[in-house]
Amino acid sequence: MGTATEATHWLLIEDPAPWGPDAVEEAGWGRSVHDAIAAWTETMSDLRVQLIRRGLNTWDAPGSIRCIAVRTGPQPIVREWALGAYDDLAALEVPGALRDSSSTADPAPLVLTCVNGRRDACCAKWGRPVAQAAADAAPDAAWQTSHLGGHRFAPTAVVLPDGTHYGWLRPSDMADLMRAHRQGHLYDLDRVRGAVSQPRPVQAACLSLRRHLGTTALTAVRGVGLEKNDEGWTVQVRAGDTTRAAHVWQEQCGPPFPRSCGSREAKPAKAWRVRWKDNEPAGP
Repeated sequence: MGTATEATHWLLIEDPAPWGPDAVEEAGWGRSVHDAIAAWTETMSDLRVQLIRRGLNTWDAPGSIRCIAVRTGPQPIVREWALGAYDDLAALEVPGALRDSSSTADPAPLVLTCVNGRRDACCAKWGRPVAQAAADAAPDAAWQTSHLGGHRFAPTAVVLPDGTHYGWLRPSDMADLMRAHRQGHLYDLDRVRGAVSQPRPVQAACLSLRRHLGTTALTAVRGVGLEKNDEGWTVQVRAGDTTRAAHVWQEQCGPPFPRSCGSREAKPAKAWRVRWKDNEPAGP
């Protein structure tokens, strides 16, 4: 828990070509498009750009490029465009669309499964069967995507716009996962890494409380405060009418290990720990 990618805003660009290790940077678009993306990410530091596709060399609608902007969190926004050429991307007002004060009425969930094998072989080997299972269960909602972060948890997927990041998924999970999100719930708390709109200490505290309460409703638990201190973080979490305070920190939890299928470099194994204050429920 507490390992989800941190990004409140997302820009999804359809590109069914083979992807390189740095898929967005290496995409074969015009300079004006890359300059526009650089300007957007400078304006919005928490904007994450992902490539998406239905399948390799498979367009969702031939002759049209899908582009989807998403704001995650308690007031989600989903904006979509159908472009005739990649050069048209530069004319989009992405930051303005994502900062709109209005919200899309109950946007349907999208599931993005990482299959970027050039970035990490595990994502291709384990991610593709999961992506296919998602497409079989919800063909309009399922997309393959470029690197999501945390390939040691492959297969990994994110559900937008609520922003739930999952790890160690199986093909048999995907129909139930999509059904749960359509009904406003998380799927299998043991596979939830966190919510991408929250800092990782808040992700850890919220999941700790969810596990204690046994609640999966998307709106049931939310982080409402975060303060750094010498020993970690103090996190305020609200569930129902009650706000609880937790002390959250990281510690080593095992021997170093390689984080990628394509690397032999061992890195420290760390985990978040949560201790609830004032006799509140203990975290894992």
